[in-house]
Amino acid sequence: MTVKSIAKALAEARVQGRKLDAYPGDAPASETLAFSMQCEAAEMTGWTQTGWKIGCTSKMAQDMLRATGPFPGQIYAQRTFANGGEVPISASAIRLVEPEIAFTMARDLPRGVTAHSVEDVLGAAASVHLSLELVNRRLPGGLEDGNMWNIADGGCNDAFVLGPPHEVLPAGAYAPLQLTVNKNGQPETTGVGVNALGGPDIALTWLANYLNTQSMMLKSKDVITTGVVTGLVYVAAGDEIVSACPQLGTVSAQYK
Repeated sequence: MTVKSIAKALAEARVQGRKLDAYPGDAPASETLAFSMQCEAAEMTGWTQTGWKIGCTSKMAQDMLRATGPFPGQIYAQRTFANGGEVPISASAIRLVEPEIAFTMARDLPRGVTAHSVEDVLGAAASVHLSLELVNRRLPGGLEDGNMWNIADGGCNDAFVLGPPHEVLPAGAYAPLQLTVNKNGQPETTGVGVNALGGPDIALTWLANYLNTQSMMLKSKDVITTGVVTGLVYVAAGDEIVSACPQLGTVSAQYK
């Protein structure tokens, strides 16, 4: 199987909201090849990319996926839902919700001769938000079953909810942010910003510099969600998730 044929299978599974019965070929031999499959599949969906997710920014997620570091995945308009609204989930979905902290970019962050600093990246951001990412895997097995495939499969993102915008905080202010998460009105889990690669601002900077290595960049109006900072939350149809942070308000969704 070629990169294009594997990407086509992944794109069709995403658009159709289904899980593949078998792997569409051999596992990618490297993260570079896996990311190229991801980007090829993204183009084949015909969907509108609105930004990026960053997977495996926490040690918990890296241990679960047997990953050595973070990786990106696309976010799409077609699977972005209103704060406080309903998010449809397929019967075959993993149904894993990750409470996160996200940014919206104010301007492009072009490639530079040297790596971008945290201050450079935050200076290009317009706002910071709470967010909820619904994670799914369109391939056989679980999330721990081959991380190269998770990268090829768009970072396993499925659906996204963005909370209200707040003023960008200075570098270093994100690590101590505390999130509390309720499911159906009952406490479910908590977390701290430092869990996302040392802080969501650090994770955002990692993505900006990673994209530079791929001849890509963060763009104006891109939304970037920086990885789970709490425990993982599994949902069933009808569950409502609310994530809250004193500095960033709340974000919520009901999964149907």
